[in-house]
Amino acid sequence: MPDIITRRRLIFFIFAVSFVIISILFFGRIIPSYSPRVSFKPEDEQLTSECYLSEPVDVIGLCEKCTSYQRRSKAHACLSTGYREIVLCSRSNIKTTRSCQIPTQVQRQHFWLFEGFMLVLGLLAIASVQSRQKTLDKQMVEKIKKQIGEADE
Repeated sequence: MPDIITRRRLIFFIFAVSFVIISILFFGRIIPSYSPRVSFKPEDEQLTSECYLSEPVDVIGLCEKCTSYQRRSKAHACLSTGYREIVLCSRSNIKTTRSCQIPTQVQRQHFWLFEGFMLVLGLLAIASVQSRQKTLDKQMVEKIKKQIGEADE
C-alpha cells in the first residue's frame, strides 16, 4: 500500500504554505489600515522641536502607527518604534510629535495572532504524525500477515 504522504506531496505542501505566508506578509504591508487618523500637520519648525524633553506636555493625539511615507522619510518621531503621538508643550505652546510605545492592544493582537498560528501549525503537525503512524502500522500488519501466510505454506 503506497504512503498517503509522498515526498512529492510534502514538498508541494511546504511550497504552498510558504507561498501563503509570503503572500500574507506582502499584502499585509500594501493594504492600508482603515483606522481613523488625526489630521495634524505641524509647521516645519515645530516638527523638529523636542520641547517635550524639557517641558511638561499634554497628549493631544493618541498613539498611532506612522504611515509608510513617514517611515521611509525617517520622520523624527517614527524612527524608534514606528508609532507616534501628538503632544503640546505647555510652556512654549508648541505642537509636535514624539515617539511612543506600541499600544498594548496591538501587542495583544500580535501575540494572539502568533499563538493562533502556532496552534494551527501544531495541530497540522499532530495530524501529519498520526496519519503517518497509521500508514506505517497498516504496512507492518500487512507485512506480518504476509510472513505468516508464507510460513503456513
